[in-house]
Amino acid sequence: MGDPDVVRTAADPQRRRTASLARAIADALGRVLPPASPCALLDFPYYANVGDSAIWLGARAYLARVGARVVYAADDKTYSKQTLGRRLQGGTILISGGGNLGDLYPRRQRFRERVIRDFPRHTIIQLPQSIHFRRREDLRHAQEVFNDHQNLILCVRDRHSLALARKHFSARIVLCPDMAFALGTLKRPAIRARTILCLLRTDTESRVGTLPRAGRDVVRADWMKGEELVLGSPPEVRPSLRSYDRLAQRRLRRGITMLSHAGVVITDRLHGHILSILLGIPSILLDNTYGKNRSFYKTWTSSHPFCAWAESPRGALKYARRWVEQMAPSARPGPTRVP
Repeated sequence: MGDPDVVRTAADPQRRRTASLARAIADALGRVLPPASPCALLDFPYYANVGDSAIWLGARAYLARVGARVVYAADDKTYSKQTLGRRLQGGTILISGGGNLGDLYPRRQRFRERVIRDFPRHTIIQLPQSIHFRRREDLRHAQEVFNDHQNLILCVRDRHSLALARKHFSARIVLCPDMAFALGTLKRPAIRARTILCLLRTDTESRVGTLPRAGRDVVRADWMKGEELVLGSPPEVRPSLRSYDRLAQRRLRRGITMLSHAGVVITDRLHGHILSILLGIPSILLDNTYGKNRSFYKTWTSSHPFCAWAESPRGALKYARRWVEQMAPSARPGPTRVP
């Protein structure tokens, strides 16, 4: 968006833009996934990242809308080639989306490559991903695995990943928004505050560093903290699709509650940005270490109401305070503690 001094207050443009992104998902996936078909949904995110749970639930919502039957679901620990083959037969394999296609998260990539090798004749759809490889040897290995498969469809969620995929992979490449947008507009809890929430990464993708000195109106948090208390360990028995969904819903509610305490969200977490959009909360996006956020923002959300881009935390705080000052007095009762 342009100058964040001007805050658009009408909800209709926000709903229309969000609906257009959900339609873009339907248009993209409708070309590659037959409606009412049996499918497997793999790589459930058994970790505390709220964004990956939103992706999972967005995929589940989309599949329900088109009548696709999920006959098998698994995470990387519960995956069974034999069980998947027996239940799926001639259906389609879907691998959950996110930002882990590459070598930054090798466990996720190894599982993806394992599934692709295990089922050389099935149609496999990698749901929308951002792509990033640091080492050429890891990229070459992925090329060997991906390009050896005759029915692989790679969905990517930004134009940088689109260019990279077209250059290196022979699979069919599809540009598609992040699956979390399939959730549609989300209901925000009745919490209103003047607090600026800085939802900032504490992992290898963080490039923000130290925030400039800020007052009591600014709270810093990351929804990956408290992971052990939220999740615990995976159960010994194989979980059901219903138990996956319940766990993802619990994590998503936690993220929604955290965001809803804020008047404005500053974040370098892509799904802090996406969920703020779905909740109607103004958000200012910062980049991660390799440009994923910038590419996604330019591809899909730069024209969305209540969104802005900032090159630095200092600039983001400046923008955020302008937005807060323009909020209705009834919507800003003062600082609050973010759980």
